[in-house]
Amino acid sequence: MSKRLGIKAKVRSEIGGRRPRRIRASGRVPAILYGSGTAQPLELNGREIAEALHGSSSESVLVDLTVEAEGGATTKKMALIREVQHDPLRDTIEHVDFHQVEENKKLRVEVPVHEIGEAVGVRTGGGILDHALRTLRVECLPKDLPERIDVDVSALEVGQSIHVGEVKLPAGVTVLNAKELPVFMVLLPTVEEEVKPAAEGAATEPEVIREKKDAEGEAGAANEKKDGKDAAKKEAPKAEAKEGAKKEPAKK
Repeated sequence: MSKRLGIKAKVRSEIGGRRPRRIRASGRVPAILYGSGTAQPLELNGREIAEALHGSSSESVLVDLTVEAEGGATTKKMALIREVQHDPLRDTIEHVDFHQVEENKKLRVEVPVHEIGEAVGVRTGGGILDHALRTLRVECLPKDLPERIDVDVSALEVGQSIHVGEVKLPAGVTVLNAKELPVFMVLLPTVEEEVKPAAEGAATEPEVIREKKDAEGEAGAANEKKDGKDAAKKEAPKAEAKEGAKKEPAKK
């Protein structure tokens, strides 16, 4: 079961503008309580909310919220922390969203999943544990809400998986994810094949091109030789005709 935190809050009458900035400057944190069709602006003690959330494995935490009105009257409400906004530079809490819940009504939340033990496929088989699902969506009453779900992975061999349907859940908790989805798997690391360099003396593109050029040169030479023979054949009759003309006696 999830731990329930006790947090004090004050009703915030002014909203928007520079009011949230002034609240933070005074060491307090602006917040909003949703539920019952209304949204009630609140402000929290910054140090108190930081200490309450410190070490929590999930931001879906149940709280017993004591709300103080302007006249000093207080009311107690059960709420679920839905979202916590942080300043990434100063590592401070900037805003908190609460959602009011009721003891007898089931709620649906995301609960983180943690592995227990070391998979045998990782320890002895050289495998890698793949955490496929970091959270599970569950349905339960507020009193049964777990802070996290632990899964024993120590028996996993290489190539084996633990699916959603195989996860042991606390009493009163129902998982809403598809049963066939893997939560943990042990995989072998992927090894990329090395590209081997080409062997020495192997034919390369330039050599193929040169061979082609040489072939073209040989073909050209053969054509020129053939053309020369044809030209010689054509010139031969002309030469014979000229010789005949020289030997023929002149007519009187």
